Amino acid sequence: MLKCLDQEESREVREFLRDSGYNTQALKARFGHTEIPHVHLLKLYLVGIAMEPNRLNILFQWFWIGSPVEEAVVREFIPERMIELFLKSGMVEREGGKLTSHFRISPFNDLPILSDHAVSGAGPMRKDTILWPNPTTRLCSDLTMRNPVGRTLDLGTGNGCLALAASRHSQSVVATDLNARGREFCDFNAALNGITNVEFREGNAFEPVKGEKFDLILANPPFFVTPSVRRVFSDNSMELDGFCRQLVRQAPDLLNEGGYCQMLVEWVQIKGQTWQQRMDDWFDGIGCDAWVMVGYMRLSVDYALIRVQEDRDEANSPAAQAALTNTWQKYFESRDVEAIFGGMIVLRKREGKNWVRMEELQAMPERPFGGFIRRIFDNRDYLATHTDEELLETRPTVPAAVRLRKQFAISPEGWKATSIDLLPGEGLPYSLALQPQVADFVALCDGKRTLGEIADQTAAAVSVDPAVVRAESCKIIRQVADRGMILL
Repeated sequence: MLKCLDQEESREVREFLRDSGYNTQALKARFGHTEIPHVHLLKLYLVGIAMEPNRLNILFQWFWIGSPVEEAVVREFIPERMIELFLKSGMVEREGGKLTSHFRISPFNDLPILSDHAVSGAGPMRKDTILWPNPTTRLCSDLTMRNPVGRTLDLGTGNGCLALAASRHSQSVVATDLNARGREFCDFNAALNGITNVEFREGNAFEPVKGEKFDLILANPPFFVTPSVRRVFSDNSMELDGFCRQLVRQAPDLLNEGGYCQMLVEWVQIKGQTWQQRMDDWFDGIGCDAWVMVGYMRLSVDYALIRVQEDRDEANSPAAQAALTNTWQKYFESRDVEAIFGGMIVLRKREGKNWVRMEELQAMPERPFGGFIRRIFDNRDYLATHTDEELLETRPTVPAAVRLRKQFAISPEGWKATSIDLLPGEGLPYSLALQPQVADFVALCDGKRTLGEIADQTAAAVSVDPAVVRAESCKIIRQVADRGMILL
């Protein structure tokens, strides 16, 4: 069991881990450059791959692999004071002349985060496992808008890493989880990182914060579409995508005006219905602008295979895995589920006529991309509240990250340009096809001249009626701004 250290003791442990080189770069160098799946590699170490005894490798064995180290060896490399603190906190325990850890430490940005271990010699993963920062955690972190806010809610906090990261741009953070073990980890990780403005509350969904208001809600909930609950951190008991739909429809009641909710979700496509039609009633009448970004799609058969394969590390027999896969497939077939989609939803509480934007991303975003998302919201607000006449008085600027891509094809006359695309260079993987003259026009947006001045200069250069060029200029800027490739 973990015991929170005091402020000075926590600082000592943090600095020891940092000074010992326990960081993402070191972990990747030691364990990441391999074609063997990560969990399989850790299992090889658990059964006996030798590691040269030194301070960093001892920390790896304790806090990454989960293997014990002879106490005599530990005392050669780890200072007595650190051994004392590790034992006092419960991060390390004595077991038969050896020192071992039942907790993993994952560097999350610059925060050391404790969780359960990824693998265990004790058998299958427990149902209430506290997960380490995994790819969806990091995706949710990269999606987060980091503008300063008053109150933030982290729903389904797990080990608390998203809440702790949000504490840096929030006056206060409430972290909730249905898993009672989340309190132990969230409180310990907050103390370990010297963070004091995070409060943990136990409970399901929004129940622990009913009637309260927040400026930002982050949610990496148990969104898997499953026939039954296998893991608290990934599965929920509601039918198909009902849990995610419920969260989307309830979240607005907890948002202040202008507040955002950023959530990872999965949803299904039913026979005879598009995925967009499936989601239409999620957003109907909720009083929020809604932006859906699809990251992946899996046919129901493939989805079942993938999810069942995630249990392969529990030593299920091929026959048991086949039977489980068949159960999943029958579950989807009986409900006419053709495919499962996964992605991100951003809600913004706003009075007035709300908009809904749904799109399928062609690639993963350039991370982090929370600021890019916020830019598009801001651009949309500006464009919706300003006429073309007012837009002509702005001084638009092309961000430094934006790039122009030209593609050429061979022709009898040599290389001939076939396409010109504007790319944001950051954030979402957008591209916008442009004519050469339009690309040249966009390049003139340097923040020094008004859009009207640029339009008039262009009109004079091509001998076209300035009124026509001004109207076209506004159309172009509105289109480019809606893809986040211009600053207004």
